[in-house]
Amino acid sequence: MNDDDRIRAYEIINRIASDVGAKCGVFLQLNFPPGQSKFSSSGLGHRNLTMLVFRDRKKFTNVSEAEVKHAFDPLKPTAIDNAGFGYEGFRVKFSDGRIDCLPGGVHLWCEITPEILEVLDWIFANAYGMKQA
Repeated sequence: MNDDDRIRAYEIINRIASDVGAKCGVFLQLNFPPGQSKFSSSGLGHRNLTMLVFRDRKKFTNVSEAEVKHAFDPLKPTAIDNAGFGYEGFRVKFSDGRIDCLPGGVHLWCEITPEILEVLDWIFANAYGMKQA
């Protein structure tokens, strides 16, 4: 696959992600970090994913930042660092990746496991106010 084909494939994949996200009221984007030129199509959507609900929100509402941090406890993170940039939020680090949890959405730089999905369900329901239908 040459670079033009790769760029076209990324464009198509993210257009599909955008359409899927729009149905749920979120901005959904698959990320392709530099240096990771090899990927399998079966792994798409299982890591390196951005889900934004409120692009410009700088503070958590409905719950405190401490409550959101506490939601990650069952995942046994190796570290939790402040996100910075004048925003509430933090980076939750694991041995095999991290999650950037911000007041407006999450960036998943790790494998999305059932345990991570449980935490994300809580965050989306409580921090972002998106109840399941």
